Amino acid sequence: MAQSEVNPSDSTATGLAPANQAPLPDAPSAAKESQPRSFGKSLGTAVKTIGEDELHIVKSPFSVSALKWDALAIGATGVLIANDESVLHQVPASWHNTSINISNAGVYGLGAAAGGIFITGLVTHNEHATDTGIRSAEASVDSVILYAALKAVLARQRPYTGAGEGKFFSGNWTSGSFPSGHATFAWTLASVMAHEYPNWPMRLLMYGAATAVSTTRVTGGVHFPADVFSGSVIGYGVGTYVAHKDRQKAPSPHSQNRIKRAQNAILEHVAIQ
Repeated sequence: MAQSEVNPSDSTATGLAPANQAPLPDAPSAAKESQPRSFGKSLGTAVKTIGEDELHIVKSPFSVSALKWDALAIGATGVLIANDESVLHQVPASWHNTSINISNAGVYGLGAAAGGIFITGLVTHNEHATDTGIRSAEASVDSVILYAALKAVLARQRPYTGAGEGKFFSGNWTSGSFPSGHATFAWTLASVMAHEYPNWPMRLLMYGAATAVSTTRVTGGVHFPADVFSGSVIGYGVGTYVAHKDRQKAPSPHSQNRIKRAQNAILEHVAIQ
């Protein structure tokens, strides 16, 4: 009996072992089940975030505090539309191909810069860089949805399409001219990165590239001046909103210079709470 208590039989030990090891085979299947749920939750969060962004952006022009900015943007757009064709046809046709290549390179460059910042953040575990890449992607999706909807609704004919060039509501809803997608995308990315890294070299580089993209869309003969102006305004507004949302409020305007006060004034009207 003493021997049996000290040295349990092999059958008894064998019977206990499976009970202690039973949960092990279930671990891989549990991990596999958690992955789809995690992906679905992340996708749902992303869709919700984009939806909230679009709601804020669409509502922003209708706030009372934004009326003066609305009037300024609409007035400038109206003046440009009235002079669109005369300005566009002053550009030599020999500039078109080179200008289109420059505008494409500018957009690709800004996209690569945002992607590079994001990858650098992942590699170096830099949370700010990673967040900048995520905000750039989020703002880009917001801008694409907005400008694509405006293109479809306004359906403006592109330049050099015959007697109806520049005409709105012309049925050209698949590739409308107003607003410019290149300008919208460029200013969206430039705005996010310039606000995330607010130093003058970065701002000059980002806004300089966005300005080059907008200008060359006109000199390339693919957009009217009003198209690129409206796209630039939309892109800057969306990028500014996404870069500053969920952040602390800006400091008191009395402690800032005039340029900073103007930026904060625009931000207050774009980012509605």
